[in-house]
Amino acid sequence: MGSIRGKNKSLRRIFIYFLGCMLGFSLLIIGVNYGLLNYALDSKIVYPANYAESFIQKNSATLKRASTITLDMIPDGSDFGVYDVTGNYQYGSFPENGPEHLEKIGQIWKNYENGDSSLSGSEFIYVIQRENEVLLITYPISLQFSDMHLRQAFPKLEALWIGFFGLEMVILILLLSINFGKYLGKKIAVLQQASWNIENQNLDFDLGGSDVCEINQVLDSLYHLRDALKESLLQQWQIKKGKQEQISALAHDIKTPLTIIKGNVELLGETTLDQEQMLYQKYIIENATQIEGYINKLVELSKSETPQGLTLKKVAVKDLLDEIHEQTKGLIIKKNIKLNWQEIDIAKEVIQADLEKLYRAIMNVMGNAVEFTPSQETIAVTVKKKDGELILTICDGGKGFGAQALRHGKEQFFMGDTSRTDHKHHGMGLYIADNIVKQHGGQLVVGNTAQGGLVTITLKVYSHVLKIRKRDDDGTR
Repeated sequence: MGSIRGKNKSLRRIFIYFLGCMLGFSLLIIGVNYGLLNYALDSKIVYPANYAESFIQKNSATLKRASTITLDMIPDGSDFGVYDVTGNYQYGSFPENGPEHLEKIGQIWKNYENGDSSLSGSEFIYVIQRENEVLLITYPISLQFSDMHLRQAFPKLEALWIGFFGLEMVILILLLSINFGKYLGKKIAVLQQASWNIENQNLDFDLGGSDVCEINQVLDSLYHLRDALKESLLQQWQIKKGKQEQISALAHDIKTPLTIIKGNVELLGETTLDQEQMLYQKYIIENATQIEGYINKLVELSKSETPQGLTLKKVAVKDLLDEIHEQTKGLIIKKNIKLNWQEIDIAKEVIQADLEKLYRAIMNVMGNAVEFTPSQETIAVTVKKKDGELILTICDGGKGFGAQALRHGKEQFFMGDTSRTDHKHHGMGLYIADNIVKQHGGQLVVGNTAQGGLVTITLKVYSHVLKIRKRDDDGTR
């Protein structure tokens, strides 16, 4: 697929749009709040900040002449006190109970004497000279609710208004951020989908394009990566398939002359041979048999690299182990190796398996154990059930796995560890066994004990009895 083209918008343009929305909605909120404030002022729900001062100035003449000052003569939210000329408090709306209130009454007179009209940050003193008296009115210069209960509940209306405005801005930012995140998430989803397809080697996808320039640039790179990876995998598959076909063809071609060699050598055994000739015949047969084993391994390797489905059936563990036990006893006769075979509570256990392939996998491990165990030494095999799993451990009497073999022993053609390598080693037995065990959902682990190398195979088991027919004479199951 070529470069993605079309009418695209850049991320910068999207961010500018986001900032524009933020600015526009902020101005809208400011406008709405300003309108609400004007409405509250016009409808007398809220008094303006200079309400008290204007009220006092308007009624100052009345306040001077009145014989007695009453609370209804002063603006809402204000208090007054009438003092004689010496500063003694006569009467008023200032609370008189308690030392703090008395101190406030004295402080108001002291401010008057000092010419200070400010009582606190937002509370001021208005002075009206009366005949032989001084009227001191304390009033706020701030927005106030006209309703007494609201005024008492929210004495600092400006702070309340600013708090609501801040809350509105926070909500605006959250809503725009969430919507912006969702918008970008939808745009980026195509990149996530493309990455997921490439990760899972699903290379036939075509997700089209996006309307964001930068995302299209990344998506275009992913499409090029997809095409390159697809071509690379195809080449690897062709090379791999060619190697497999060559291995199979070569193994088939070698079998023919090898069969002739073995047949003729066996015919020589029917003639009269001296002792030296019989020794040579033995060497030829043994090495021809060894070559035949290598060829069979090559054929198995070729098949194991080509994924094949398993023919799963319920297999009685005891039946499978009996066959492996018998075959192993045949392998150890020639080298005079001892076999310590132990089965623990597996008489009624059942596994789901491809019997032929699983048998081959375990026998590969057994063959390796026999190969690397010196004469007169012991191979220990233990089979038991634990936590719903069948655990098979095979411990040989050899030198054990070296550091390289512990890391790479299950890899194809591994022959780098000299601790267990001799002229018979071919580097495929554990690789084939590990592949088959993995196909069965199990695990093959290599390790060491004080006795020698250790291979542990773990498989799932079923908790019911199932009778399985053993091998027939023709080798079928």
